[in-house]
Amino acid sequence: PVELRESGRRVHWNHRLGPLLRMPFGAQGPPGGGGRASGPAEFYWGLPKITRAWFTLCISLTILSALNLVSPATLSIDWPYILRRFQVWRLVTNFCFLGKFGWPFVMNLIFMVQYSKTLEKDFQGRASEFLWMLILGGVGICIINLHFQMPFLTIPLLFMTIWVWSRKHPNAQMSVFGLFNIMSAYFPWFLIVVTMLMGGSPIGNLIGYFVGHVYFFLKENYPPTRDHPIFFPPVMLQKLVEDEGAGPQTAAAGGAVRAGACVL
Repeated sequence: PVELRESGRRVHWNHRLGPLLRMPFGAQGPPGGGGRASGPAEFYWGLPKITRAWFTLCISLTILSALNLVSPATLSIDWPYILRRFQVWRLVTNFCFLGKFGWPFVMNLIFMVQYSKTLEKDFQGRASEFLWMLILGGVGICIINLHFQMPFLTIPLLFMTIWVWSRKHPNAQMSVFGLFNIMSAYFPWFLIVVTMLMGGSPIGNLIGYFVGHVYFFLKENYPPTRDHPIFFPPVMLQKLVEDEGAGPQTAAAGGAVRAGACVL
């Protein structure tokens, strides 16, 4: 555990922010890309706008933290500071911090781009609707976290996107290091097994899975709430986040699913 200090206060933070931090998965090609980008700039600007913003915030906050320009304690979710000192940025930054640079950080970014990118493309250019899904998920995760008191919630939100992606693409074949295949519908549970084998806690998985399941079930499967207005962004958010034109779901356009296969 690492102590975060702010104004004489101590907050204990375990660097194993979530089970993904220790997962020995490889990735083929650019994370989430069906085709190879010719360079970092093409890869970066080829990301959908919300995924790109999330990706950028995670890298930026890690760099600022590594340079000691920002303390992780000022980024964590701390309700007394939010409500009494109006440090409202914590409501965003606690979902955008992945810890120190290292292999775990890289793997988390790979998973973020791989599944967030594909899931955002499933919204066919409706960036505001994808952002609204993340906001609703973040609210649900924050409510559950009142019990667990985790300072950073990036991992549960990431696992929520993985769960929703696996429900939308239940028949995609996942190849793990080329050793064996697993259907994407079972992939979230495979991650829990791997996490526990590595000595990690599955709490982050389960919180994200639960919130993702509730979202997907109510929005897509449960007739009384299917396509309820609550699942669509308010007009203000639609005006703030300009939607992009929907493009064809091709391998060149990106996405983890290509020719029925997803490679880890």
